[in-house]
Amino acid sequence: MVKVANKYAKALFDVSLDTNNLETINEELTVINEAVKDKIEQLKMVDSNPTQTAEQRRELINGVFTDINPYIKNMMYVLADNRHISLIADVFKAFQSLYNGHYNQDFATIESTYELSQEELVKIGQTSNSTNEVI
Repeated sequence: MVKVANKYAKALFDVSLDTNNLETINEELTVINEAVKDKIEQLKMVDSNPTQTAEQRRELINGVFTDINPYIKNMMYVLADNRHISLIADVFKAFQSLYNGHYNQDFATIESTYELSQEELVKIGQTSNSTNEVI
């Protein structure tokens, strides 16, 4: 299913670039991901429910996501039509990968045994101009 999510993410990413909406769509998709990340099992039940029509799944999207970017809403409709609403977290991850690649960024997790000071956080966030490596 990751390949399927990648296709949805790539389509949304391409539209985002073509319409100069990359930042807006990234921000809204991040909010949506946060809202649904603990609800994936319920979304899987919606996807697998044979009594739910595509129209009912679209109504669910309209009820939950009232004021979102039309490109995201259209993607959500396609997810609903194809019984892939539960892939939204995977679509988000794939979109983030494309977004980070576009800006030549990478994601990292820092673990520490103690709380980092502001100075340490700033130092971690700095980028070396000569080697383009995170310090």
